[in-house]
This record gives sequence, C-alpha cells and structure tokens, in this order.
Amino acid sequence: MRKTYSLLVLGTWASLLGGCQGAIWGNLLVLGITVGIFFGTLALGRSSAATASAEASTSTGSTGRPS
Repeated sequence: MRKTYSLLVLGTWASLLGGCQGAIWGNLLVLGITVGIFFGTLALGRSSAATASAEASTSTGSTGRPS
C-alpha cells in the first residue's frame, strides 16, 4: 500500500511540474533523497513493540547474581 501511495505522489508531482526545466527536477530529486535519508535514520533506532517488551521482561527479571 505504501509503495502505491509513493508512486501516486510521484506521478502527481510529475504531472504538475511537467513544463518545468531540468533544474527543478534535479532540486526535487535531491530534496526527496534528503527527506528519505532523514526518515530512514529516524527509523534505525526503532524496534518492534514485541521485541522491546520481551527484552524488558527478561532484563528486569534477573539481577545477574545467583540467589
């Protein structure tokens, strides 16, 4: 679904800016890559909720010392 949405947005931009010169396309390409890198780096530190809860339950259950 997300890929379809991305292609739809790209197609809309292409139709709106069809009469522009190549410099506009170059600037939009660089802007798109920049935004993609920004959101990609935000997603790097995320983990799924199931993994985070499993790690939290195992890490707090033991102090590391035998009882």
